[in-house]
Amino acid sequence: MVEGVSSIWRPLEPGEPVGVVALSGPVDPLKLEAGLEVLRGWGHPIIEAANTREEDGYLAGSDGARLAGFEDVLAAGVRWIVAARGGFGCTRLLPSVPLETLRSRGVSLIGFSDLTALLNPLALNGGAVQFHGPMVAAGLARPSNARRLHALITGELTGEALFRFPESSVARPGHVAGTAIGGNLSLLTSLLGTPWEPAFDDCVLYLEEVGEPLYRLDRMLTHLRCSGKLRNVKALIGGSLRGCRTASPRSDQWRRMLLETAPQNAPVVVGLPFGHGASNLAFPIGATTEVDTERRRIVWN
Repeated sequence: MVEGVSSIWRPLEPGEPVGVVALSGPVDPLKLEAGLEVLRGWGHPIIEAANTREEDGYLAGSDGARLAGFEDVLAAGVRWIVAARGGFGCTRLLPSVPLETLRSRGVSLIGFSDLTALLNPLALNGGAVQFHGPMVAAGLARPSNARRLHALITGELTGEALFRFPESSVARPGHVAGTAIGGNLSLLTSLLGTPWEPAFDDCVLYLEEVGEPLYRLDRMLTHLRCSGKLRNVKALIGGSLRGCRTASPRSDQWRRMLLETAPQNAPVVVGLPFGHGASNLAFPIGATTEVDTERRRIVWN
């Protein structure tokens, strides 16, 4: 297994090109254009993968086309890359993605959902900080999401609060710091036992999900717990659960599940606005984040 998370990164610079890649599902052209308009408004040249508008069933082109589009964007010297959307397909590409090259070049990827499978491995072994956040055709057109992402990747939020939350979000109190990892629960579970498994020790683990019934959430969390990988997790942070049963019973049971899953003394915070909900506030993967339930905030250290 790969180990050793790095928090090295260099903020997005004015006028620096931004790449757009489609590594997962086919992309809605109207949503894509709305997100591209946001990126243009930031004043950055856009380098778009050739397969971004392709469709091959549930994928944005064949495995070869998606990988080639990614490699062409990298060959153009792009350091910052935003995924077009999630869906399915990233895990199919993992054996072929040049992770060591991306790490050595300090490439930062922005995405969530299916991109969880790439964000976490890229932050390992000296890789740059990655960013869990809205994608070009999945949430970037929402102004609050776009403002937050831009502030994050340009360095405005380094050392500042990433999340503030009410007392009702605190399922178990505590004050800890650890490396931020995580994202989509299904994708993280699928990486267990593979060469791309995240480094769980001493981490603050962020989890979100979409469209899964409660029994499947329970099964995946139980799998994580029984794997023994969470023994040294510093904190567990729950995000959006869009489409996972009705809100009231879902919220109560998710809280209970996370309390069962986390180590006994690890703080647990629930209901934060990241993931598949309309509000998807970006946060860094591979950087140190501090969870302080007394001050009810999470800070990027």
